[in-house]
Amino acid sequence: MSIEQLIYFTKVCENKSFTKTSKELFISQPAITTAIKNLEKEFKTELITMNGKNLEITPSGEHLYSLAIPIITLYNNLENQMHDFVYKSTTIKIGIPPMLGTFIFAPLFDEFLIKYPNVNLKLYELASHANKTALLEGEIDIALTVIYNNEIEDNLDFIKIGNADLVFAVNKNHPFATKKEISIKELGNTPLILFKEDSLQYQVITKLFNKANVTPIIKLKSEQLSTIKELLSYGTIGAFLFKQVIKENDDIIGIPLEGNLSFDIVLATRKNSKFNKLALDLLKLIKDYSNEKIK
Repeated sequence: MSIEQLIYFTKVCENKSFTKTSKELFISQPAITTAIKNLEKEFKTELITMNGKNLEITPSGEHLYSLAIPIITLYNNLENQMHDFVYKSTTIKIGIPPMLGTFIFAPLFDEFLIKYPNVNLKLYELASHANKTALLEGEIDIALTVIYNNEIEDNLDFIKIGNADLVFAVNKNHPFATKKEISIKELGNTPLILFKEDSLQYQVITKLFNKANVTPIIKLKSEQLSTIKELLSYGTIGAFLFKQVIKENDDIIGIPLEGNLSFDIVLATRKNSKFNKLALDLLKLIKDYSNEKIK
């Protein structure tokens, strides 16, 4: 028996849901299920049963819950006091693609630093593929990134926190500016700026061009969002951007793509990672902000 098993078990009892507990603790649902089954095996009794879709706690489960709560309270007090002592100055490493940083990370940066003035956040601006690779290799602690069609590496856990629609961005005086919607086939003669090859946007967009049997006219590949927006504001060139990064006072507009090209914004961690309290607080802060602000 471990403290993690008891924490998972008591949270499932309180939430009456494996799914909600998984999201709250940033732990995969199979890991929580396995932990509870191991407790049942150790005590040779059922702790939780399913009645249709309803989760029910057995008498043995209720007894274990009453015994576990004071133990977990003591453990949390010990953990918090040790964290306060040890993590007087610490660093959390976060990977994030350039576009997400502008409309998710920037607004909550000050809020976290006010709460934890002695904590340093080290930000790595990485394209989607490089972001996930850095996470898998332990170079970063958390990846705030995008996925498409639920595709992500098997050894990563992720929690969806919102979505971002990719639009075709052009100058307000561009010939396409009045269009309500645009297809990939219509862009065959339009010069383009794309994010670099290791970005998910590049991979998805080039596949769509191939599917439409259209060869894109790629004039520039860049990871610098500010540079891309500046170039768009002056010329006849176009680019694919998330609609959230286009502001009302920009000289550019976003045209929805035919069929609506939407990406999921996710918090990704290495599977079954154990985080200190500060990292968990940051994960919760990002998740809560996103649930409230991202549409």
